[in-house]
Amino acid sequence: MLLLIWFKPPFCRLEAVHALREAAIAIFRHPVSSLATLTTATVSFTLLLLAALTLWNLDRVVGAAERELTVAVFLSPEADLEAVRTRVAAWPEVAGVRAIPKEEAFRQLAEEQPWVAEVAELLHNPLPDTLLVTPESPGAMAELARRLAALPGVDQVEYGGRMTLELLRIARGVRIGTVVLVLMLILNTFFSVMGTIRLSIESRRDELEIMQLVGATRGMILLPFVAEGLLLTTAAALIAAAVALPVYRYLADALQRFYPFLPVLTSEDLLLASEGLFLLAFFLGTVGGWLSSRAQLKEAA
Repeated sequence: MLLLIWFKPPFCRLEAVHALREAAIAIFRHPVSSLATLTTATVSFTLLLLAALTLWNLDRVVGAAERELTVAVFLSPEADLEAVRTRVAAWPEVAGVRAIPKEEAFRQLAEEQPWVAEVAELLHNPLPDTLLVTPESPGAMAELARRLAALPGVDQVEYGGRMTLELLRIARGVRIGTVVLVLMLILNTFFSVMGTIRLSIESRRDELEIMQLVGATRGMILLPFVAEGLLLTTAAALIAAAVALPVYRYLADALQRFYPFLPVLTSEDLLLASEGLFLLAFFLGTVGGWLSSRAQLKEAA
């Protein structure tokens, strides 16, 4: 709102400067309540940003884990690999099928185990033709494995994703809890800002009545309180970003030292998250200040 006013005619810019000056005076006039709101908003924003980054990173990990979930289907010697692959690929619960002939499987084994390559000419290839089936949904994996096991020509079905499925269920629970925490932190910051604005209005009740009597516009009266809320939340967002981003980078680097295969957020992702935090701070400060000042002025009318 203040940015939009700044690009209007000079008188409106003077209103914006007046609003910012009055907001700063109000903040220093009530240092205890302003500091309490700033502290509350900073803690909330810091926890909110860390929770959001954790949730975003968790989604990356879950997505990577889901892409790794496959069902291994081992065929009997008389089965037609391509015919079974075509049949399975047509199922709606199947996202993809990869056929691995036994010759390719033996060649991969020889590359991984040098001793196999040395005696390859003496060994009979004991490996079966194999299908790697990717389910459309991780939750359908157990049912898909049962259906695959019932196919003619299928000798054995294995999927080592049982532990991964349990981790995915836990991740969904963590995701729900994190979203609830984020919503609670947003509401806590919003009402804290509103409480500070109400206190500022109460302390300036006589001054506001005089302004109304001399013909001050409603916007001129409300704008300083909107600016006050905006200054408090913006300052809190700056401090929160300065604290939360280094903490996340430290934890992410430490995690990758132990588990280098886990995906973490990039610098561009962190910049995008910071922009989202500042947009949220702008919204909470502006709307909180506007609603609180409007409600208080209506009570006084």
